[in-house]
Amino acid sequence: MSPGPAIHLQFLRCLWLALSLATATASSLRAAAIRREDLFDGPILTWEIQLSRGEMAKLRGAAGPFTSERPEALCTVRAGGQVWTNVAIHLKGAAGSFRQFDQNPALTLNFGKVQDGQTCFGHRKLHLNNSIQDAGRMDELLASEMYLNSGVPTPRATHGFVHVNGRRLGLYVVKGGWDKPFLKQHFGSSKGNFYDGEFSQDIDSNLRRASGEGETDWADLDRLRGALKEQDRSRRLGRLAEIVDVERFISFTAIQVLIDDWDGYARQRNNYRIYNDPTTGRLVFMPHGMDQLWRNPRSGFSPRFNGVVASSIFGLEGMSARLVARMRELTNTVYNAGFVDGVFERARTRLVQAYEKERRHEERQRILSAMEDTRDRIRSRMASFNGEAYQTPHAIAFDPDGRSRVRSWTTSQEGDDVDFSDVKVDGKRILRIEVSGPGSYGSWRARLNLPPGRYRFETRARTIDVRGSDATGRGRGAGIRISGNRRGAGLEGSNDWRVLRYDFGVPGQEGGRRDLGGEQDAVLIAELRADSGVVEFDADSMVLSRINDP
Repeated sequence: MSPGPAIHLQFLRCLWLALSLATATASSLRAAAIRREDLFDGPILTWEIQLSRGEMAKLRGAAGPFTSERPEALCTVRAGGQVWTNVAIHLKGAAGSFRQFDQNPALTLNFGKVQDGQTCFGHRKLHLNNSIQDAGRMDELLASEMYLNSGVPTPRATHGFVHVNGRRLGLYVVKGGWDKPFLKQHFGSSKGNFYDGEFSQDIDSNLRRASGEGETDWADLDRLRGALKEQDRSRRLGRLAEIVDVERFISFTAIQVLIDDWDGYARQRNNYRIYNDPTTGRLVFMPHGMDQLWRNPRSGFSPRFNGVVASSIFGLEGMSARLVARMRELTNTVYNAGFVDGVFERARTRLVQAYEKERRHEERQRILSAMEDTRDRIRSRMASFNGEAYQTPHAIAFDPDGRSRVRSWTTSQEGDDVDFSDVKVDGKRILRIEVSGPGSYGSWRARLNLPPGRYRFETRARTIDVRGSDATGRGRGAGIRISGNRRGAGLEGSNDWRVLRYDFGVPGQEGGRRDLGGEQDAVLIAELRADSGVVEFDADSMVLSRINDP
């Protein structure tokens, strides 16, 4: 029986969407004009929060970072000569940033929850972030401007001084809330379903719906999950393009890679929001919790994607090239020294003026120095990019015994005292790494598309005078692993040929996660982390084996 007209029409529609997406230029996504506001662009404010003894007791009962149940209290807020009463307040933050009430807690203020219609400078909700993990207090400010100027919505941020019942908590980062005014500003409507990707939850879970007037049964997420399960890879992109704003998703991911956002959606399935835009019917991914950026200026630009949407999209033919093109384009817009310096100088000028009023010169100098350290790391990371290509993941074929020889390798390094060579020795192909400086690091890497299951990566290696060093806790000496995982101590000193093995799993089968999108990308790594020495890997022995069928 031949397919009916409806099936032909659906196929043609998917094909048209895929071709349109593949041929569109990255510049076709235009950033909407950023609304300038006194809250984010004017003088830095002091936020005075007042609570009664009984309301303080409620906040002191907060259990900690690993619960979504956060006790709420009522407070009065003063800032910029204005007063707001009956403001709902609760402690916020995850494992790294959560602090108890009597410390320097991160706080969420909801101005309209109790007093309907009340807003603060046009915002129903604001976050006061303690920025424990961001000494320079600039990550949120800069990253939000980068995303917004690239067409990816996210709340803006500024600085602020916070006082609670007269106790000065110091300099905080004030960030706009994920509220209905935000959604109306960026999408023209707040009626779409708005999902909170809570701590390390991916779309294979029914995410918490924070607001929305759409379907209440997660049908929109079910449609996304269905598209990710499409086994015909040529059809999968077309189906995804009907459900996800793919163009925005490319920009979203490109910035996360460039700014080394290891804790964002693409790499860690964390710190994100999703909005079902009612004007397009497509899901828009947006970044959140950007306070751990630029940590390693020389970390690679081909990280492993653990977010199932990122892994699925960029595992499709031609999509990794689209990602690289967008990364390179961003170096002409937001990922360059001119843009970064502009954001820093505006923030610095406003901070200096605010500290003059506060008369806290020691704190000012400490913060300004930390800001410069952050800017130095950003400059180093920008210099290390130089248009580096995102290594395209490729499928791998296993023989009847479940083994496959891995042949395509690229290099990655941290520091300048690293040399690589790919040579023939006694008829064998040898991948060599030599380091000659404190804390040096070099690796050979191969990015593969792998079905969910258990695998073993093995090779032969020998070392010459390796003096181990590991300031990062990722494993000293020479060894093998996959990106995102750690290993134990490796080979040190001088060793003749030895077999190294590393077992790992690809999500889908493990941890109860469903198989979404078929293959996942995994980066095999053969590395040397040392102050000095040489390692040689026998490339002909670099084999990946299935431990068991997925």
